[in-house]
Amino acid sequence: MKVFISLDMEGISGITEWEDTIPGRRHYEAGRRLLTQDVNAAIEGALEAGATQIIVNESHGPMNNLILEELHPQADVIRGFFKPLCMMQGIDSSCDAAFFIGYHGKAGTGDAVLNHTLSGLAIHRLVLNGKEVGEAGLNAAIAGVFGVPVVLVTGDSQTAQEVEEDIPGVFTVAVKTGITGLSSQAIHPVRARELIRNQAKEALIHRSKVQPLEPKAQNTIEVEFTKSQFATAVSWMPGVELIEGRTVRFHSQDVVSMMPVLQAMLMITGQVNRMVTG
Repeated sequence: MKVFISLDMEGISGITEWEDTIPGRRHYEAGRRLLTQDVNAAIEGALEAGATQIIVNESHGPMNNLILEELHPQADVIRGFFKPLCMMQGIDSSCDAAFFIGYHGKAGTGDAVLNHTLSGLAIHRLVLNGKEVGEAGLNAAIAGVFGVPVVLVTGDSQTAQEVEEDIPGVFTVAVKTGITGLSSQAIHPVRARELIRNQAKEALIHRSKVQPLEPKAQNTIEVEFTKSQFATAVSWMPGVELIEGRTVRFHSQDVVSMMPVLQAMLMITGQVNRMVTG
């Protein structure tokens, strides 16, 4: 039984502010340890449920945050930012289930801890096939292309509510509740890891209760950027349409082939931001 794990950092137990998640900042090393321990708890639960192969894809920031020598030795790891499927690199039809560990709410989700969608700098809103989605919703759609159910998501309580609406039947663990988006009330990490381990086991045992999201024959993504300059530059890409000052639209046969284009959009916005800010 093969399990794919996509990990983020903002929804990890005990993490509350950007200082916990950005390399070089004062709490980052402590955040890395909390991240590694939450992922290990999910791996342990999966193994208890009978998993025989586990693929972990680093999906936060530079995508090389785990403390590898402390990661459970049963896991294989995909690292690095430059990959076409981004947070879902490594998933394919051979996977039996997917876990999203440490995920966060989409941009503007009330007081969800460190809420954003893909890029807090560049993206204000992401709409897939007429529905606003966060990273969990987008990535669950990618999993659906391969027929893989997302059976477990961990993060704050606001994120749990978001994914329960987007992924019917999904198992969740709320390790904290956002207070202002930059503060939270958190379960102690030791207790949180125990909840993650137990729920990972349950989710995998009962994975047949969670169906993969049904892929669509044609897909449309609309990206509302935070700056009009981002949208203008991105609209120069072939197939990308500027539909108003800050928003572009792109059509694709499936979400998988859409992802490299979305990745390229983010790279362009990074370059434009350097030009705008000097």
